Amino acid sequence: MIISLIKYNISYYVKTAKYLPPLIFYMAFLGINYQTAPIGVWSNLHTTTIAIFIFASWIGSSFINSEDKTQQYITRLHVKNETIYYLAKIASIIVFMIPFYAITMLIPLVQGSFIRNVLFIEMMVYIVMYFLIGLLGVALGVLFNRDLISTEPAILAQILIVTIIILPFNVMFEEHLMIVTAYHLLPPVNFLAERLHSLGDGHFVFDSHFFIFVMYALGYAMALIAFFNWAVQRRNKK
Repeated sequence: MIISLIKYNISYYVKTAKYLPPLIFYMAFLGINYQTAPIGVWSNLHTTTIAIFIFASWIGSSFINSEDKTQQYITRLHVKNETIYYLAKIASIIVFMIPFYAITMLIPLVQGSFIRNVLFIEMMVYIVMYFLIGLLGVALGVLFNRDLISTEPAILAQILIVTIIILPFNVMFEEHLMIVTAYHLLPPVNFLAERLHSLGDGHFVFDSHFFIFVMYALGYAMALIAFFNWAVQRRNKK
């Protein structure tokens, strides 16, 4: 059933063409980002993870709102399980995003744009980071749906929150402990990007800090998805 729902959701979303604004933004970003060479391995990952977070959040909110309310109700009745219905929605968004992760990673490799050869282990880091940051973006984006927030306030709130998350407030206000502490409660997108950027052109080495971050980021995304699932089902019962 999940696979059938994923196919249906992606097909429905593509027909709505709601993916076009975020796609145009993202393709324009890639065109600008990769027009100069050489580019650093980690500075590129820093930049593209921020862009993927914005893109994934935008796709997540437009995808979750793509289905007509009547059609959504009919589909939920057919599935008979709201948890499966909404988890399939999120799985559909993740599957929809995969080709864009691949394009983002392959363009500089095919063009030979990197300042040095990229190791296989570093390519794995790219894959893991794109998945994690994309998942965080999707998990945040689906919270801004019409079942929880009306459309116009949702758009403004999403823009504001995404902006706060991607700006390095922990650096800008490093002398203000309360601001830095509050910033660390947000999805750890910028924290990751800064850590990777600090590697310069050096080679990546797996250590315990990397795995702790991966588990933290994954746990954060799962918590957002669980909250979304609970909140939207609670709203549907009213």
